[in-house]
Amino acid sequence: MSTTVNHNIVTKLIENCYNESEIDKKVLILYRINSLLPAVFRINIPSLITDDYIDTALYGIEENIRRSGYH
Repeated sequence: MSTTVNHNIVTKLIENCYNESEIDKKVLILYRINSLLPAVFRINIPSLITDDYIDTALYGIEENIRRSGYH
């Protein structure tokens, strides 16, 4: 899969994750996002995940993507 396609999918998944109200679904989306990222952008996800952690992680992923120009 090309990085442009991955970028589009990741961007949509980030949006979906922010809008999801169920924490279990948010966790699954976060894992999916992480699996699509290039290795340099992947995060270490702790075993105990809170809603605040997910929002912080998503923000960090977005910032890393923006700064790098990952497309």
